[in-house]
Amino acid sequence: MKNFLDYLQENNRTFIESAFNSIDSLILAYLSYFKFPNTITRLKDLDISKTTKVEKNKNFIKRVITSNRYKDIEQCFFIEDTDDLIEKQFSAVTFLLPNNTMYISFRGTDSTLTGWKEDFNMAFMLPVPSQKEALNYVAKVTKLIPRKFYIGGHSKGGNLAVYAGCNLAKNLSNRIIKIYSHDGPGFIKEFFTTSNYQNIKDKIEKVVPSSSIIGMLLYTNEKYKIIESSAKGILEHDPFSWLVNEDNFIILKSLSDGTIYTNKVINDFISTLSKKEREIFIDSLFTVLKSTNLTTLDEISKNFIIKLPNILIAIYKLDDINKKYILKTIKALIKSSLTNLNLLISKN
Repeated sequence: MKNFLDYLQENNRTFIESAFNSIDSLILAYLSYFKFPNTITRLKDLDISKTTKVEKNKNFIKRVITSNRYKDIEQCFFIEDTDDLIEKQFSAVTFLLPNNTMYISFRGTDSTLTGWKEDFNMAFMLPVPSQKEALNYVAKVTKLIPRKFYIGGHSKGGNLAVYAGCNLAKNLSNRIIKIYSHDGPGFIKEFFTTSNYQNIKDKIEKVVPSSSIIGMLLYTNEKYKIIESSAKGILEHDPFSWLVNEDNFIILKSLSDGTIYTNKVINDFISTLSKKEREIFIDSLFTVLKSTNLTTLDEISKNFIIKLPNILIAIYKLDDINKKYILKTIKALIKSSLTNLNLLISKN
């Protein structure tokens, strides 16, 4: 079973010899998770020793910078900005392709509470700060570099790519070749009724693994492709698990029954709450998580037992209104779970 590492090793054709494709987009989208210098740099000149400590990422970078297809791509306009006060986690980088096009790449969510809080805020807020920043970034870059371009990202990065592409001024959006969302979450319903979305939707390509959870959150009207993964469940969100065949992902006919059930539960549950109720619940949830005095979900997961007293105290200190909405939210989630479980059982 081959993934994008095999594609990097086997496809040595230049972009002049072989057209840009979805796997190329995923590779450039995944590169946005790394730090880049502030000066224009060819990928082959990157110092990989300072890039990552994760072995599979080292292997990925090594194959990128030695690939005949990628080594002469130039990176520029790298930005990384996390602002706890306005709950924004944003990072982007632009890649100048040798065929005189460019790819604007948005990073997905990191492990910080700020990053995840902004993701949750998408359930009631449009735009969130990183979506505004993504639009500003694309407008700035495309005014400075008059090339046709792709926009893309993995996870939240895919959501930012779609938002920015849909809201860009027409004189700039006319240069968009394609917008890629690699298992990126959707939007609140209102987004899809806008003329901005309707005008650009045919340029959007969304791919999700068969057990997608992140990519099917909220609502998605894009015609998405379902791809095969070597992993299971939430682990399918990892691009290293996505299977490829030559120049394309391995396409499947449908999502798994479990995924259809999970996503219907979540979206039905969200639809039963007003925007205000979603906001109160999410603010309360993250108030509780912040009581641990830890800044990432990884830290909270590793220290959950130790920090449990802090969490319980924080829940106790919530005012009556917040406790009421948390209770209502939990009840709505349980009701949606049971209703859709009955439908799943009757179907099978």
